[in-house]
Amino acid sequence: MSSFKALTSIPLSQVQTLRVNEVVEPLQLDSPATFVMTDFSRHSPRIIEVDTSVDEALRIMDKIHVRSKLVVDKSLNLVGIVNLNDLLSRKVLMAANLKGIKRTDVTVSDVMVKVVELHAVRLSKIQCSSIGDVLATMRVLGEQHLLVYDNDKNIRGAISAVDIGRALQIPVDINATAHSFKDIFNVIHEHYELS
Repeated sequence: MSSFKALTSIPLSQVQTLRVNEVVEPLQLDSPATFVMTDFSRHSPRIIEVDTSVDEALRIMDKIHVRSKLVVDKSLNLVGIVNLNDLLSRKVLMAANLKGIKRTDVTVSDVMVKVVELHAVRLSKIQCSSIGDVLATMRVLGEQHLLVYDNDKNIRGAISAVDIGRALQIPVDINATAHSFKDIFNVIHEHYELS
């Protein structure tokens, strides 16, 4: 027997008006950062396996209307992040050329931003910060995503520059930053893109 109870309802014909006069305040740069954080304690993270082909990843992301996914290995360990721009960029053809494989054989692991190239901020910092603070952090780091970790150093959530732009209804540009001489060399001589 179920312990769930049906809710009391009324026929819709008894409802007289549509309430539209309440205006929700739009988010601003000084709004709390938690308003744009995807909290994994409330929402399952969007994940994709590391060996998924680029074409399959594009199909999946298009089907469920998402622009980025956390990349995991077979043991569900986080290994990176991939976004729609990576999957649609010349990084795919460059990866195929570098590995000497067909474009259709390129996987998410070939174009993702690796976890060693990402940064995370403690949840308690996010809870007392503004969206503007997060955006400034992303710009300094040159990263499109900021991961959030809890006191046990588990990934608790993520914030995306795309989500911030959508929430604030403004364009958000984050320029990738070279973190090493190798990055600079690869951009100049090998025509790689910064992640």
